[in-house]
Amino acid sequence: MTSLNSEQELFKSLVEAYPIPSAVYIGEDIIIKAANQGMLKFWDKDASLIGWSLRDALPEAVFRHFVTAAEQVFNTGITYHHEEDRMLHLPDGSRQSFYFSHTIKILNNPEGKAAGLLHTVSDITEEVKVRAREQQLLCLVDHNADHMSVADMEGNLIYMNAAARKLLGVDAETDVTTLSANDFYTAAELRRVQETIIHQITEHAGWQGTIRLTNRVTGEEIPCHVNYILVKNNETGEVIGRGATLRDLRPEIKAKAELQRLAMIVDISEDFCNYCDINGNTIYLNAAGLKLIGMDKKRMTSSNLYQYHSAKSAEAIREVIMPQLLLTGKWSGPLELVHQQTGEIIPIHKQLFIIREDITNTPVAIAGIARDLRPEVKAGKALDYKNTQLQIAIRELEFLANSVPVVVWTSDPQGQLDYINQRWQEKSPLPIQRALGNGWAETIHPDDEKRAWAAWRNSLTSGVPYQIEFRLLDKFGAYRWWMVRAIALKDEHDRIIKWYGSNIDITDQKELEQQKDNFLGVASHELKTPVTSIKAYAQVMEMMFKRAGDTKNAGLLAKMDSQVNRLNTLIGDLLEVTKINTGRLQLSSSRFSFNQMVEEVTEEVQRTALHHEIRKELHFDREITGDKERIYQVIINLLTNAIKYSPDSSYIIISTSGNDDEVQLCVQDFGIGIKADQQHRIFEQFYRVSGSREHTFPGLGLGLYISSQIIKHLNGNIWVNSAEGKGSTFCFSLPLHNQDKNGS
Repeated sequence: MTSLNSEQELFKSLVEAYPIPSAVYIGEDIIIKAANQGMLKFWDKDASLIGWSLRDALPEAVFRHFVTAAEQVFNTGITYHHEEDRMLHLPDGSRQSFYFSHTIKILNNPEGKAAGLLHTVSDITEEVKVRAREQQLLCLVDHNADHMSVADMEGNLIYMNAAARKLLGVDAETDVTTLSANDFYTAAELRRVQETIIHQITEHAGWQGTIRLTNRVTGEEIPCHVNYILVKNNETGEVIGRGATLRDLRPEIKAKAELQRLAMIVDISEDFCNYCDINGNTIYLNAAGLKLIGMDKKRMTSSNLYQYHSAKSAEAIREVIMPQLLLTGKWSGPLELVHQQTGEIIPIHKQLFIIREDITNTPVAIAGIARDLRPEVKAGKALDYKNTQLQIAIRELEFLANSVPVVVWTSDPQGQLDYINQRWQEKSPLPIQRALGNGWAETIHPDDEKRAWAAWRNSLTSGVPYQIEFRLLDKFGAYRWWMVRAIALKDEHDRIIKWYGSNIDITDQKELEQQKDNFLGVASHELKTPVTSIKAYAQVMEMMFKRAGDTKNAGLLAKMDSQVNRLNTLIGDLLEVTKINTGRLQLSSSRFSFNQMVEEVTEEVQRTALHHEIRKELHFDREITGDKERIYQVIINLLTNAIKYSPDSSYIIISTSGNDDEVQLCVQDFGIGIKADQQHRIFEQFYRVSGSREHTFPGLGLGLYISSQIIKHLNGNIWVNSAEGKGSTFCFSLPLHNQDKNGS
C-alpha cells in the first residue's frame, strides 16, 4: 500500500510538472488522482474535483466521449489517441472552434496489472488552421484559370494545377513528379530556357516573357506568356526551385489577327469610317473618309467631328443624336459632311454607335460609318427624269392604243386583265373597270365559255400564244364574233411578265363565211346531179364508139370520164367542207382490223400509182374502234398527196405502230417538202404551200383540211415533219377505243 501511494505521489508530481495538460486516473471507477493546471483549465474546473470519479467530475456532454474512452482503455489496455478533436463551446463560453489531440494510456502496477490511466491533451488549433489555410490555398491554385506549375532547379516537376494539365495534355491520373521540362519543350526551346532564361530569373523580379510549350498529346506548339519566380526554403532561404504562371497567347494572337483583318477591311472600305472620343475628338478616319472630306492625314487627330459636319448636322448631333446615342447606343439617318478644301456640302447616310468601357459600362467613344449619297441623289434625279419620260411614253402609247380600231388589252401572268383600251367601251355593255380582272367573261356566249377558258388556261400554263374565236355580248344585246389573240412578254429566264392581247370583231367575216358555206353547199349539191348525168352519158357514148370500132373517139370519151371523176372528187371535197363548217359531219363507229384496212387502202391506191411503189412497214396487228370509212378516206388523202408531191421519187413508205392506248400511221415521201414557216398552216382550209414548183400540182387545198377535221372528230392528232427538198412525213394517231366528238 505504501508502495502504491508513493507511486501515485510520483505520478502526481510528474503530472504537475508536465508542460501540457495532463491528469492521472486510478481504479475501475476512473478516480481523478492528479490533474495539473493545464488540464484544470481545459476542463474549466478547480482542484476540488480531485478524488472524484471522471464521470461525476465531468458530466457535460462535451466531455462524455473522453469518459467513455478512459473506461475502455482501463478495461482493454489499448491506448486511445484522437487527432483534431473539435470543440465549439468551451466552458468559459468561448464560441470559437478549438482543436485538441488526446492520448489516454494505461498505467500498470509492478505486477503488470492495470492500476490507473495517464491522460494528456495538446492544443493543435493553430496547426489545424495553418493546414486548412494551406489546403484552401492549394485548392485555389489548383482551380485557378491561370496555368501554374512548380519545378525544382533541375527542371523536374513538383506540382501542376488543373489548367496547366489541360493546356499541356497531362491527364488527372498522371503523376506530374514523373515529368520534367524535357516533356514540354522542343529541343531548341529547352536549350533557350536552360541556357538563357533560367539565368535571367532574379530573386525579386523573376522573369517575364514569351516561350513556346508543346502539348505532349497533340504535339502542338503553344505560344505562352510566362512569369517565372524563384522558390526558397522558408527556414534556410535556399533557392529550391522555380514557380511559373502561364497565359495561353493563342486567343490573343487570334484576336489580334481578327482585329488586323477588321482594321484592313475598314481601312480599304469605300465607305466613310470614323472613330472619336465621347467629346467628338477624332481618333481615326479611314482612307475613304479622309478622301471624302478632303482632309490631310496629319490633321486627323487634331480634328473634331463637329468640324467636318455641316453646321446643321453638327447641331443635330449635339441636340438630338447624342442624347439618343447615350440612351439606345445607336443612331442612323441622313447627315451632311463638309469638304475641307472646297466647302462642298456632301449628303450622307450615317450610322453611329456608342462604345462603352467593359466593366463600368461608361461611354468612352463613338464609331461611325457613312455612305456618300451623291451618286444616289444623281441617280434619283436621272430616275425622276426617266420616270417623267416614261409617263409621257405611257400616255402616248395609251393614246395610240385608244386610236386603233381593235380592242387592245393586257393582263398579268395569272390572266387577270389590268388594262383595256377605249374601243371596248364602244362595243361592250360592261364599263372598263368592271371588265378588268375576269369581269369581261360575263359577256361571253354560254356555248363558247368552256373552250375559251380551256384555251386561255393552256396558254397561261405553257406560254404559247393565245388564239381563238368566240362570241361576246354587245351593248345592243346581240352576240358578235371576235378573233382574240394574245402573246406573252417573257424575261431572260423565260418567265412570263405580261400578256398583250387584241380583240378583232369578225362578225362580218363570219357572216360572209356562212354565206360562202351556204353557197358551196348549194352549188356542190346542185353540181352533183348534172355531173353524174354527164358521167353516165360519157360512159354510154364511150361504149357505143367502142362497138362501132371508133377507138379514137372512145379514148377521148375515156379521158372525159377521167376529168369528170376529178370534178366529182372536187365537188365531194366541197360538200365535205360544208358539212364540217356547218357541224353536219357524220361519223359512225365499228370494230375492225386496222392493218387489214391499211392493206386494202394501199392495194387500191397502188393500182392507180403507175410510177410509185408503196412500201409497207406495218407493225400493228390489232383491232380498233372508229369510223372505218372516214379513216380510209384520210389514208387515201395522205397516200395520193405523197405520190403527187414526189414526182421524182420511185416509192413512198406507209408504216403503222402502236401501244395499248393508241395506233399511229405515217406516210413518208421523198418529194419537194414543205418550208418550215409554212408547216403550221398546212392543215388550214384552202391553204396551199407557196413556191415556184408547188403551183404545178393541181388541187383546192382541201384534202389535208378534211383529213385533219376527221382525225380531230375521232379524238386523234395529226401532224407533219418536213424538210424542204427532202420530203415530208404525215402522221396521225387514234385512240384504240374511239367515240367521236359528235357522239356518233
